[in-house]
Amino acid sequence: MKLYLIRHAIAEERSDFALTGLPDEQRPLTDKGIDKMKKIAQNFHKIEDQIDLIYQSPLTRSQQTVDVLKKHYPKAKIETTELLSPGFSAKKLFQLLSSKDLDSVALVGHEPDLGQFLSWLLFRQASDHFPFKKGGIAKVDFYGDNPSYLKWFIQPKLL
Repeated sequence: MKLYLIRHAIAEERSDFALTGLPDEQRPLTDKGIDKMKKIAQNFHKIEDQIDLIYQSPLTRSQQTVDVLKKHYPKAKIETTELLSPGFSAKKLFQLLSSKDLDSVALVGHEPDLGQFLSWLLFRQASDHFPFKKGGIAKVDFYGDNPSYLKWFIQPKLL
């Protein structure tokens, strides 16, 4: 399976949003973040033209990132999962992915969790070796219980 790990786009500053009194889970993308994600998604689609399933975290900024992506991948099924919420269990997410028989899946989530999950996929040990910038994408060849391979890791300015 081709597995894409995608960090959400630029969101409002945590401290500024906290002044609204709303929970951080509702913190949205900025207009700049949406515009940058549109460019990233357009260029990403030139590299990878198909995604079968997109998992998104339940947080607003992740869902808004997926809203931009799905314009380029209209056939992709979208599912929300708590397994992509901050602090998720790498093993449970791994089990979910292992149960899927698809050609391509994207995960849209948050840092540091995505970077730690990428490390876990590759080395079966979570570490901070793969920090994702907002809008960053990694492609992994995922083989379930067999070793996964990092194909590429692109920071947003390159897309």
